[in-house]
Amino acid sequence: MTGFISFLLFLVLPLCLLSTATADEHDEHRLPFVQVINALPKNSKPMQVSCSTKNINIGKRSLVNGEVFKWRAAQRKLHSCGALWERLFASWHAFQPRRDENHETVYWMVKEDGFFISWDKANWVRKYRWETE
Repeated sequence: MTGFISFLLFLVLPLCLLSTATADEHDEHRLPFVQVINALPKNSKPMQVSCSTKNINIGKRSLVNGEVFKWRAAQRKLHSCGALWERLFASWHAFQPRRDENHETVYWMVKEDGFFISWDKANWVRKYRWETE
């Protein structure tokens, strides 16, 4: 009897683990896209943007006016970005699970007077400002 129970556990345990992994992967696909939009003056220098989570380097981009850095949130974890433009710098939370996970896209418009968030690309709220040395 013990051998039969061990055999059943041997078959059932991997199936449980597999179904858990599949559910987690499915949940990750529902996470939103994040877009960082350069809305700085047209003839200014490009803005340097770098984004990551604790475990994942999302990437670095050099964006001129009108360009967009876009990715899908990879985990239900904080996604942080840093930006450098001329003599100004800033860091911000581009994706916060509690704030953003129920939206399709998190938009960030970067302007001379700060970093503005929107979930519909129509209503913008300034969340962060540029800093200087």
